[in-house]
Amino acid sequence: MKNNRQQILDFYDGKWHPLVAEYYGHSDYMNYGYWTAETKNQAEACENLIGKLLSMIPDKNGRILDVACGRGASTRHLLRHYQPSNIVAINISEKQLKRASELAPGCTFLLRDATQLEFPSSSFDNIICVEAAFHFDTRDSFYREAFRVLKPGGYLVTADILGPRSWQRKVPANALQSPGEIADHLARAGFENVRVIDATEECWKRFIRHARAWPHQERQAGRMDLATYVRASLFTILFSSLFNFGVRYYLLTSAQKP
Repeated sequence: MKNNRQQILDFYDGKWHPLVAEYYGHSDYMNYGYWTAETKNQAEACENLIGKLLSMIPDKNGRILDVACGRGASTRHLLRHYQPSNIVAINISEKQLKRASELAPGCTFLLRDATQLEFPSSSFDNIICVEAAFHFDTRDSFYREAFRVLKPGGYLVTADILGPRSWQRKVPANALQSPGEIADHLARAGFENVRVIDATEECWKRFIRHARAWPHQERQAGRMDLATYVRASLFTILFSSLFNFGVRYYLLTSAQKP
């Protein structure tokens, strides 16, 4: 039986279905995004999400660590605020890191586990982690490591998801059930000024509505033939129904090292 790490690698390293890449606008993002009334598409929602997290960091100077950077779309966004020499991104996938280095040239990309950061203490001014902490073995180990490598006054900001206990059979310690529990665990790791924002409506629920409406919108605009429309409709309904059964909270968090 595959361990949790290998299952994650298999899922995220796998070749994306062409419809998924198209839905994300070939942006290399793979998150649910942050939707507003003005948001036009999934790629824009994903950019919004990174912007929303960065807005929770008061001072965007110094070095920043992008944890579980995926294919590098979040790292690329960081270049709007940071010099490449001040951006370090990590992932457990060599394949994803290769793509990330192409998207965000000049940044430092390292093959590292979020629960064993292997950086000296007080190495970074801020840390960002997008839709990944619920995968880590464990989330608490990541919080402790993030606290250690942050400089005093630095912020950890995350987009995180809470689902049913069945999601966390392999890492039961991650089976938190409420925003308050997330806040408590951040505080136990030593953080202060902890904020946990329930963004379930703006991120998850609006993602679901847009994903289900997308095939019809593309068909009406003449960008999707009938056969693709049928496949896309079935795909988005199945995907959203499967995950809608489990997602309880989509949370944005920020916490400061004293």
